[in-house]
Amino acid sequence: MAVAIRSIPTLQGEDAERFLKEADYAEKNERKQDFGDKILLVRNFLREQGF
Repeated sequence: MAVAIRSIPTLQGEDAERFLKEADYAEKNERKQDFGDKILLVRNFLREQGF
């Protein structure tokens, strides 16, 4: 039996404009944080725990 395909929600109007403005700001922000070291720490921990 087929499952109905749900529609994908989309932003429209002022919400879409606000989202794009904030996304552009976040992309241009020079104070980005690098979580690379913390990600490696967690991956190693999970690997040691058998996950």
